[in-house]
Order: sequence, then C-alpha cells, then structure tokens
Amino acid sequence: MDAEVNDLVPAAPRPGAPALEKGLDLLEALAAAPAGLTQSQLARQIGRSVGEIFRMLAVLERRGYVGRDARSGEYGLSLRLFQLATQHPPARRLQQAALPVMDALAASLGQSCHLGMAHGEHFIIVAQAEAGAPMGWVVRLGAVFPFSLGYVSARVLAAFQGERRRGEFAALLAREAGTAPEEVAARLGRIAAAGYDMAPSEFVVGLTDMSAPVLDHAGQAVAALTLPYLAIRNRPADLTEPLSALRRAAAEISRTIGGQPDP
Repeated sequence: MDAEVNDLVPAAPRPGAPALEKGLDLLEALAAAPAGLTQSQLARQIGRSVGEIFRMLAVLERRGYVGRDARSGEYGLSLRLFQLATQHPPARRLQQAALPVMDALAASLGQSCHLGMAHGEHFIIVAQAEAGAPMGWVVRLGAVFPFSLGYVSARVLAAFQGERRRGEFAALLAREAGTAPEEVAARLGRIAAAGYDMAPSEFVVGLTDMSAPVLDHAGQAVAALTLPYLAIRNRPADLTEPLSALRRAAAEISRTIGGQPDP
C-alpha cells in the first residue's frame, strides 16, 4: 500500500540554476557554430533576449571562454574549454598512451612526430616526441594551428569522422581554402579509404607530411599522429617504411585507448 501511495505523490522538482543553464546554453550554441554568432543571433538561438545574455557573455569573455571579433561583433569559443578538457582524465589517458609509442617511433626513424586534436576552427598539438638528433624538424608542444586544408593533421582529423561531422569539417575546410565543399569532401573520402594521408608539405620545402588517425571505439578520429618527414642526404628516400611505422604506431595508440585501429 505504501508503494502505491508513493506512486501517486508527485516527484519534488529538481533544484535549478538558471544562470548556469544560461551559460551552458550559450557555450553549446557557440560550439555548434564555428563561424561565430552575434549577440542577437545567440539570443534567438537559445530563445532568450539580448538583455538576458548580455551580462553572461561579458563574464564568459572576461574569464576567457569566449572571444569577440571587434569588426563583426561575432562571438566564438576560445581554446579555454579545450585546455580544460586536456586536463581531464580521458585526454590525459590519450597522452599517456601515445607518448611511449611516439618516443619509440621518433627514435626508430630519427624523425620527430606529434599528436594533434581538433577544437573548433583550430587544432592543437597535445603531445610531441623528438628523435634526439642534433638537427631536425620539430613542431612545438601546445602549438595551435588553423583548421586548414593545407595541414595534413587537419585533413586526417576531418576525414575519419561520421558522415555529418565530416560534412561539417569539409564545409569549414572549403570556406578557408576558397574551394567547393564537394571537392574537399571527395578528397577526404579518398583519405579515409586509404587509411592515411601523405603529401609534400605546403608550408616547408623539403618536408613530406604523413599522418594517420588515432581512432575511438566508434572508429572516428580523436587525434592525428603526424610525422613531418625530413629527407636526409645519403639516406634512402623511400617513404614506405616511415609510413608503415607511423600507421602501426597510430593503430597501437588506438588499441591502447580502447579504439578501433585502422586495418
């Protein structure tokens, strides 16, 4: 009988935090709009008035979570949330899983390598391994790059995604490159079919950029393991072995984090 009576008693409303809800709505809306939104667009997006979100936006900007373009007035997410995320155990786990493998790869090839993760319209280098040679090409840990078609890491991060997410990345890359999204989507499709990407660097003469995905349990890229291969005089220029070693390393990291290694 008590159970039946209790079933008829309405559940007590859960305590709310309207200001927090508002702030989270703003962050989620900005995360879904990599091109940025004005105050009025944001207000419409989350169903509130400009007056309601004005102070919240000011606080988020002051705390470094959003930035505002002085010319367009558009707000966009900063890298602050990403920096917090890299301190979270799953991101730390990725770094811990990757570094021993990356160190071994760099030592075996005599070349540096780095691990990049996407964030909005940028990607950031979250792990890096050096070969220890007196000379070489190294990408700095913590460096932030635009999510551009010219970077092999960006192409791999975009290619190994679900259909909807890959389409979003293709649109972003196409806008930055000034080309048709269909052309970018076709290129990403070829990269996904190959399981990697490799091409002469579009920024540094003499480098061959090669990159392979680190995949999660759904087979989507959480990171790109990239080797900027520097040709050295009197050393064979065959890139088959460096590429194979890179792909094996990315697959090993994927397995370690419980993902699906690329076959």
